[in-house]
Amino acid sequence: MSATIQSREHLSFTKRDPEGRLINWPRNNPGVAADWQKGIEFFESEVFDLATHDETEAFNAIQFAIAGMGGRTTNLELGFIDRVARAAVLGLRVIRGGAARFEPKDFEEI
Repeated sequence: MSATIQSREHLSFTKRDPEGRLINWPRNNPGVAADWQKGIEFFESEVFDLATHDETEAFNAIQFAIAGMGGRTTNLELGFIDRVARAAVLGLRVIRGGAARFEPKDFEEI
């Protein structure tokens, strides 16, 4: 396991704005086809490694990235995101323990 990703600061998809605030998801993403795999790698490599080091920091990375993607963060969205992030961190823990990954039935790539 990698010890290099120890906080959200170390994730390749986060950066600081000129005022020093952490941007948790890329802004103005052009949405090219190659980004599908790039998005998968952000999670399966970087967030996975972060969860190995610090599950709470991985939880924060997941929830802030999802909120950054949608741009709408009322309590409705934040409550939903909170539970998705918790489930994702739990899933990463189970995968580290050797469980098989979930694959949806009849999955079609976009």
